[in-house]
Amino acid sequence: MSEHYEDEELTRTRVLSNGQVLAFIARLWLRRPLLLSGAAGLMLLAVVFDLMLPTTSKWLLDAVAAPDRDAGRAWGAWGWFVGVYVAFLVTRNIAFRLWNPLAARNMRDMTDEAFRRVQGFSADWHADSFAGSTVRKISRAMWGYDSVSDALVLWIGPALIVLLGLCVQMAFRWPLVGLLSFAVVCGYLWANLWLVKVYVRPANLKSNALDSRIGGALADAITSNPTVKSFGAEAREEARFAEVTDSWHRAVMITWNRFMDVWIFQNILSVGLQAGTTGILLHLWMQGKATPGDIAFAITAFMLMSGYLRNLGENVRMLQKGIDDAEDVASYERTTPQVADRADATGIEAVRGEIVFEDVTFRYKSAETPLYDHFNLTIRPGERVALVGATGAGKSTFVKLIQR
Repeated sequence: MSEHYEDEELTRTRVLSNGQVLAFIARLWLRRPLLLSGAAGLMLLAVVFDLMLPTTSKWLLDAVAAPDRDAGRAWGAWGWFVGVYVAFLVTRNIAFRLWNPLAARNMRDMTDEAFRRVQGFSADWHADSFAGSTVRKISRAMWGYDSVSDALVLWIGPALIVLLGLCVQMAFRWPLVGLLSFAVVCGYLWANLWLVKVYVRPANLKSNALDSRIGGALADAITSNPTVKSFGAEAREEARFAEVTDSWHRAVMITWNRFMDVWIFQNILSVGLQAGTTGILLHLWMQGKATPGDIAFAITAFMLMSGYLRNLGENVRMLQKGIDDAEDVASYERTTPQVADRADATGIEAVRGEIVFEDVTFRYKSAETPLYDHFNLTIRPGERVALVGATGAGKSTFVKLIQR
C-alpha cells in the first residue's frame, strides 16, 4: 500500500499553530468565567497546601528527634502534617467538581458548533472529504479539548508552580540543592517541549491521520456493503481495510516508541534528582550542618517533585496530542461557510407551491464555467416537470438549489 493517507500532515502546511489552537480552547473557557475562576482559584490554593508538605514533615521529624521528647510539640507538628494534606485533598476535590461541568458544557458546545459549521460547507467540500473521517475528526476534537484543558489547568499549571516553589525553598536553605533541582526541572521541560515537538509530534500526526482514514474507510465500506455483497467482494474489502489498519499499526508503534524514548531520558533525570538531593543533604548532616528534619524535607520534596515531573511529562505529551486532535475543529471556526443565509433571510413558506428561478448563476469552485448562467424557470403549482440530461448536466444541482 502506498504511504499516501488523508490529511497528509508531513507534507502539507499546518493549518493552525499550537498557539492558535490553544487560543480557540481558551475562548471556550472564557464563556463560563465563574466556573473557570472558581476551579483555577481552588487549584492554586491546593498548590499552596502541597508546597507546605515538606516543611510540615521537617517539623514533625525534628520534633520526634529532639532530645527533650516534647509530646505537645510532636503532636502539634503531626497535626500540621495531616491537616495540610487533608486540606490539599479537599480543595482539589472541590476544584474538580467545578471543572467537570465547565468541561462537559464546553465539549458539548464545541461539538454542536463544529457540526453546524460542517453543515454550512459547500457540496464541493463534502465531496472532497470522507464523511467517516469528518465524523472522526469532530469526535476526536471533543476529547482533544478535554485533554488540553485538563493537562493545562489541572496538571501542568500546578506542576510548574509546585516545582518552581520547591526549587526556591531548597535554594534558600541549601543553594547547591536548589541549583541541582532547578537544572533537573529545566531538563525535564526541555525534554517535554522540544523533544516532543521535534521528535515525537511528526510521528503522532501521521498516526492521527491514519486513524482518521480508518474511520473513513470503515464508514465507506459499511455504507457500500449491499453493493459489495452483490459482487461477492467481501474478501477484497477486508483485504483493503486490513491494509489501512496495518499502516496505522506501523505508524502508531513508531509514535509510542518515541514517547518511550523521551520517558527514558526523563527517568535518568529523576534518578539524578533523587541521588543528588539526598546525597548532598546526607553529606551536610555528617558535617553537622543539617538536621534529620532537613533530610525529611529533602525526601518529601523529592517525592513531590518526582510525582509532578512524571505527571508533567505525561501531560505535556497529552497536551500535544490534544492540540493535534483539536486542530481540525479549531480550523473550522476560521473557515467561512460557503453556504450561508443572509442576515435577513426568512424561512421557506410554501404559500403558492410555485418554484421560480430568476436570473440564477451558479458555478462549482472546481469548474471554470458556470453550470447555470442567468438561468430562469417557473414551475407552476401542481405542474410536473422531468429533469433529463447527461451526467454532470446539473440535475442534482438543480434540486440542491431549490433547497437553498
